[in-house]
Amino acid sequence: MNVELVHIYLTGPFGVILAALLGGPLYTPTLIEVALGKALVDLGMSSGATVAWLMGQPYDIPNSLSTYRIVGWKIVVTYGILAFVSAVLSGLIYGFIVSGI
Repeated sequence: MNVELVHIYLTGPFGVILAALLGGPLYTPTLIEVALGKALVDLGMSSGATVAWLMGQPYDIPNSLSTYRIVGWKIVVTYGILAFVSAVLSGLIYGFIVSGI
């Protein structure tokens, strides 16, 4: 992965939003998401975007598809939206606290 691309797209407030968008649909087990997150940080991903990416993991596609059969689409979509919003807010707040936006 190109260092300039990571620095351009995964820093700042836009980077936090993009990281939360990418982190959500991806299904990555915990050990992989930590290693991948570390690799992205080493390439220049901001700390706020990293938090948003890690927080976005609970609303992945496979879990959403299996959950909708039990609770319905309305609850799954609501959960996904709330998880995305909280991932973005967490990333922005953390980024502003540690000056890592």
